[in-house]
Amino acid sequence: TLAIRQIGTVAAWGRNSYYQCEVQPTLGVVADIAAGNAHSMALRPDGVLVCWGQNTAGQSSVPSELTGVADIAAGYLHSVALRSNGTVVAWGDNTYGQTAVPAVLAGVTKIATNGYHTLALRSDGTVVAWGMNSFGQCSVPSDLGAVSEIGCRGSDWPSTQYW
Repeated sequence: TLAIRQIGTVAAWGRNSYYQCEVQPTLGVVADIAAGNAHSMALRPDGVLVCWGQNTAGQSSVPSELTGVADIAAGYLHSVALRSNGTVVAWGDNTYGQTAVPAVLAGVTKIATNGYHTLALRSDGTVVAWGMNSFGQCSVPSDLGAVSEIGCRGSDWPSTQYW
């Protein structure tokens, strides 16, 4: 679990099996946070992204070319960033296509991810989804429009996953 204090610093608590609760003392003030299964993400006000914790699928290894980050989201074993130019970058586990960002995706204003799928909200109010579709979570209704907010819930966990 992550929180941003009123002074802008990050607090973390809970299970710490991959050091996902070990906030770097040099992290400083942040603008946004996201928590995956066992990795954590923090976005600094200057658009720099910092990730830590589990990295078995590369989900905590921020791509070196990633700059100008405006929004972040953390999945089970993958991470997603929205650049200020409206493009999306995803990395980490791609077993279910969750990091296979559609090539023509542009004009994105918001992202959300959980488990093994990702959503993107475009500036025209349309939604694009990709990744695991075991419950239809990536089958965006064709008549869906004028959307102003998106969110994901972890209903796509594989049946082999035990808590």
